[in-house]
Amino acid sequence: MATRRIVHNCRQLLNNTSEISVKVPWGQVKGIEVGPKDAPPVLMFHGWLDNCYSFVPLLTMLPKNRRYIALDLPGHGHSSHKPTGCYNLILNAVVDLEHIRRNLNLEKFTFIGHSMSGILGVLYSSTYPEHIDRTVVIDSLFPYVKESSEVVTNLRKASDDFINDGFRCRTYKDMETLATTKSLSTWYVGLDAELCQLIVERNTVPCEGGIKQIYDPKLRYSSLVYLSREQYVEFLKALQKPVLYLEGDKGVTSILPPLKGLYETAKATVPNNLMTSEVIEGPHHFHMSNPSDTAMSISKFIGS
Repeated sequence: MATRRIVHNCRQLLNNTSEISVKVPWGQVKGIEVGPKDAPPVLMFHGWLDNCYSFVPLLTMLPKNRRYIALDLPGHGHSSHKPTGCYNLILNAVVDLEHIRRNLNLEKFTFIGHSMSGILGVLYSSTYPEHIDRTVVIDSLFPYVKESSEVVTNLRKASDDFINDGFRCRTYKDMETLATTKSLSTWYVGLDAELCQLIVERNTVPCEGGIKQIYDPKLRYSSLVYLSREQYVEFLKALQKPVLYLEGDKGVTSILPPLKGLYETAKATVPNNLMTSEVIEGPHHFHMSNPSDTAMSISKFIGS
């Protein structure tokens, strides 16, 4: 599907979405909602430094008989930042998601997560299996891990980064400039600037000299602690509900080839044939550049 057509469909959909705000202990988690409120719920979470608009192309193609709730992770898009002094740990996101589920009063839901949030989907599904119907993981199946020999130096670097708090979001001339810059960066290569602009729109505000990004600068700092391979494998072993893993043919394992072996290990670790996997044509953000094929695979998995 041509980029111009995808963008056109996205603009039409955004004219018919509702903004949603979920109260959490540190403020609000915000996003968009599409579909009947009494339909089976689907929660959608984006990747690192993206926001819920990254799911808009996919939302134009998914079955209409679901209630889709695409949310900005804490510190992303329009959601509240975590207070100063709160640290980045992937396990914190499991707690955040459970806050959201309870405040939305969802007994059970389907989870769709891209990149970093794909890992969140595995962690949450293992920890709270009674609340999960199915999980869709998009182009990320194994978290960034550290060797035991690295934990001391990593803790020192992460601790100093948080305390010094020296990172600040840059200012850009306009959205087009930022979208073009983003489209040339490692994790967005292969995604047209027009599609990158969807993400940029929800992640910037006007300022003197142009626009500035509004994500939480703390997201740029290393985690104090990373899961080990052995620890993450235990989460994979604990999965009880079906998982669909979708990988881009020019996605994460093309960007980081050493991950391929870990991903094959992950697939083989999930018990009882609960995981199915497919390859979709496209880059790391193939759910934006190739929403039709992505939606077709997800629709078959969750039921159309």
